[in-house]
Amino acid sequence: MFDKLNKMKAREWLMIVISTLILTDILILLNVPFLREIASFLFFTFVPGLLILQILRLNRIRPLKKLVLSVGLSVSFIIFAGLAVNSLYPAVGKPLSLIPLLTSFNLIVIVLALAAYWRNRKDFNAGDIFNLNLVMGDKLKSPMIFPVLFPLLAVLGTYLMNTAQNNIILMAMLFLIPAYLVAVVYLKDRIHLATYPIALSMIGMGLLLMNGLTSGYIMGRDVHYEYYCFQMTLSNFHWNIYDYYNPYNACLSLTILPAVYKVLTGLSGQYVFKLLFGIIGSVLPLIVYMVCERYLDKRYAFLASLLLVFQIFFVYLLGCIRQEIAILFFFLAVMMIFDRELNRPSRKVLFLIFMFSIVVSHYTTSYVSFILLVPLLIFPFLRSLVKERKLVFTNFDVIVISGIFILIWYLLFAKVQFSSGAQVVATTVASTAAAVSGSGSGGAQIVTNRGAMVLSILGVKFSSVPNAISVFVHDAIFATILVGLATIIIKFKSFKNRFEDEYILGMVISIFLLALFVALPYISIAYDAARLFFQLLIFLAPVFIVGAVTISKVIKRPNWNVAIIVILLIAMFSCATYLQYHFYGLQYSPNYDENGIVRGESYIYPSEITSADWLHSNGLPNSTIYSDGREVTRFTLAYGINIEGLKLNSSLFEWNRTVSGGYIYLGDTNVKKHEIVEIYDDIQIGNMNDFSTVFNGRYRIYDNGGSQIWA
Repeated sequence: MFDKLNKMKAREWLMIVISTLILTDILILLNVPFLREIASFLFFTFVPGLLILQILRLNRIRPLKKLVLSVGLSVSFIIFAGLAVNSLYPAVGKPLSLIPLLTSFNLIVIVLALAAYWRNRKDFNAGDIFNLNLVMGDKLKSPMIFPVLFPLLAVLGTYLMNTAQNNIILMAMLFLIPAYLVAVVYLKDRIHLATYPIALSMIGMGLLLMNGLTSGYIMGRDVHYEYYCFQMTLSNFHWNIYDYYNPYNACLSLTILPAVYKVLTGLSGQYVFKLLFGIIGSVLPLIVYMVCERYLDKRYAFLASLLLVFQIFFVYLLGCIRQEIAILFFFLAVMMIFDRELNRPSRKVLFLIFMFSIVVSHYTTSYVSFILLVPLLIFPFLRSLVKERKLVFTNFDVIVISGIFILIWYLLFAKVQFSSGAQVVATTVASTAAAVSGSGSGGAQIVTNRGAMVLSILGVKFSSVPNAISVFVHDAIFATILVGLATIIIKFKSFKNRFEDEYILGMVISIFLLALFVALPYISIAYDAARLFFQLLIFLAPVFIVGAVTISKVIKRPNWNVAIIVILLIAMFSCATYLQYHFYGLQYSPNYDENGIVRGESYIYPSEITSADWLHSNGLPNSTIYSDGREVTRFTLAYGINIEGLKLNSSLFEWNRTVSGGYIYLGDTNVKKHEIVEIYDDIQIGNMNDFSTVFNGRYRIYDNGGSQIWA
């Protein structure tokens, strides 16, 4: 097979690409069930990026790097090519509808294919494209194949849980993941090195799909506002930032990207968010793995990458799509800074592509990215100035071009995002100055304004024994990272041979940013600390490994280093999946606990959407609808782009104990469990019986068994 590939000429490869494109077009236009979804997703998520790599003559890079770069470049291609097609408006009335979009993408892909052919026509070797060399020898195959079960178990498990409230398959998956981790560590000398990236992607995909496929609707908080922005774009098949003048609507990861996937694949919009973005998210741990393996052996790199996968923010990543996509690009940008396999011009081009993609995907992630990456890019200049007394402007072109793009985007197009970020900075400075000067409520106000995640990490807030376990585990992880950083700084000369100066600088800046999050009161609410920590793991994951190794030496058990890492990772996995709550007897998980507290808030039943639809069709216009804190998401899905005119009071049971006119909307938790759900920093559960007076003089006008409407 590989001999035939090696003999394939560039012209033949060009014809294969174009033929595959034509086949994909046919499946899309004929709307062939199942095949359309698979072919269109795979083609446009891999092939454009692969062609860009060929244009850059990066054919001989190893398969794993080629895979993640192809995905990253293809997603970036969809965003910017989609934006270019969108700019055809008003010459084309609905530029993002199927025919204009498919025609434009075909033309662009053909141009890329011709450019790739021209660049490689003289020394083309198709074998370089698929240069897999899995010589197993005496290595075990089963550890490489077994992780494929995890996504399958997630799909089957969520289906069984959604339809029969039976969690046996999901619980089996959650037991098998740590068991598999222990087995892989134990069999270290008998497994093929390719097992590690396969395991990372499959474990990651399994966890993402477990949360994404729970319920037939999207789940989370931010994601419902994200989905609304997508609906606004899709309703006109055209993105207009002024349709919904909000920072979310200026994120092309929420507007252009899912709209293109929806139009090409024909999937429902919700499954674009729940399924396709789950598959894309499984690439994130692979990028961390490739960065870590530059500094650690592959087994340690695997364990370091699992620290990312076992974060609660990763498990529930599909509740924040804009950040998922932005972090994909951020991780790839970091990889380009420290990659030594690619030539410098190619690295700069790829870095700029990923930086542009971060900026248009998510504003806060781009702010953090710039704070982190600019010092790393300037560092070679400062080092040469201090050590060699000469000026070296190695990365200034990249900094200037990135800066110009950021200014153009935020000042000319996404002013609302710039204003939002400026407001957070201004409020943070003002609240910090007030606390320092002693005005206002001082230190008490600082603690009050901290997000629940920060309080839990600090050990300030304990709500239960499982919560205390989570605090202890998180503190242990952070302590291990601090030990690792201290070790690197103290033994800088020895670690300098392993880590570049710029990478160590990235570690220090990361810890500094986390410290600022703890010290500054307002910013930890505006931007969740868990999100920041997740983004910083591209620098801190190897530090975690160094810290665990140091701890094993301090306790004079150097052979325990892997055991310490595995124990901490499994503990983190338990916290991220709420297993410690389950075993303590508290139902908390939204995925596998039928009566879980989080499930009660986030799980959406068809009966709830049906009643919201009924109210939309039969309710009096301009009437206020009263509900508890969870029902906003139901109305966002039911009303779609018409939600803007809705008068929804979601604090009925919080402080507004009386109502005047309008309607009271009750969801599944209200009706079947007689409970209310209020959302503050965390979730509060109340009893419906305590609010019986609210219903005095009112009548139930709609009841489908899982939702009610009172007037």
